[in-house]
Amino acid sequence: MGDVHRLTSTDDAERAASAWLARMNADDVTDDDRTRFEAWLHAHSCNAKAFQALSATWQELVESGPLVRAVNFGQVMNAASASPAPRRRWAAAVAAGIGAIILGGGWNLYKQKEETRFQTAIGEQAAVAMPDGSSFDLNTDSRIWVDYSQRQRVIRLERGEAFFKVAHDTQRPFWVRAGDYWVRAVGTAFNVYLTPTGVEVTVSEGTVKVVNATANESPPSDAAITESAAAVTAGEQADAHGRAKVIHELNSAQLSRLLAWRKSSLYFQDQPLGDVVNELMRYTTLKIELDDDALRRLPVGGTFQTSPEGAEALLTMLQDGFGTTIRRDDQGHVYIEGPAK
Repeated sequence: MGDVHRLTSTDDAERAASAWLARMNADDVTDDDRTRFEAWLHAHSCNAKAFQALSATWQELVESGPLVRAVNFGQVMNAASASPAPRRRWAAAVAAGIGAIILGGGWNLYKQKEETRFQTAIGEQAAVAMPDGSSFDLNTDSRIWVDYSQRQRVIRLERGEAFFKVAHDTQRPFWVRAGDYWVRAVGTAFNVYLTPTGVEVTVSEGTVKVVNATANESPPSDAAITESAAAVTAGEQADAHGRAKVIHELNSAQLSRLLAWRKSSLYFQDQPLGDVVNELMRYTTLKIELDDDALRRLPVGGTFQTSPEGAEALLTMLQDGFGTTIRRDDQGHVYIEGPAK
């Protein structure tokens, strides 16, 4: 009997095309990747057709630039944990999940080693679903690593802010590493914001424990954190700096305001203009500067989008409603000048 040649199916071509599209847009694409991609592309007409169709969809998403990306990454994580070869593991994972992934703008995700990285650009957000029913929302200019397996659920927040809703699993605690701290949860909902000086942990459901990290990269055991952990319950926020962890009680209005970014909005009520500007600058590439302390203390309020448009709305409000002067330069700096009375 002669050799049996397996015909390339449309489904096979589409799965491979999704993997190649993600790979060719990854930060670490290599010359070897490009060579192998060209070989695959010209190996069969189905390959080129599938890649062209998927690329067209990609381009539409890039041009539309939606502010919020949604990802169901359960298939990706399960596929990643099942394959032993790093490169094949990565390709299989992306191929399995590409159909549920919305890509565009500065949104960045890829498989590397044993973890998956999610990253948002300035003014962009992402919602990610995990296989066990847990999920997390990633705020503007944030980067996170997910190490998910049948043995553990470990998240490393390298930059920015994320809100976690954790499915209950006492046998597999949910750990978040942010700066010099570990946050432990079993089944709860909480927000972690990595600030320039420490970490803010805000809890909306259940209880989490916040503990200082050691030189060991792995999460501490439950026995090891009993004495040193700070328990933070629903309606509280832990402000962690160095060895100190200060717990603040929050009323419903304060809690809603702190978590409003998840609905792509920011609420301010009689807050110093300096604080409002600092918060809105997280969502824009503009560098906004105030010329005096009186202006920084000016109480302002309002609702703004978590996007560059939100910052522009603030500038318009200050110019039209407060009589300030808005001056811009070619380097993206914006200077707010004027009376603070």
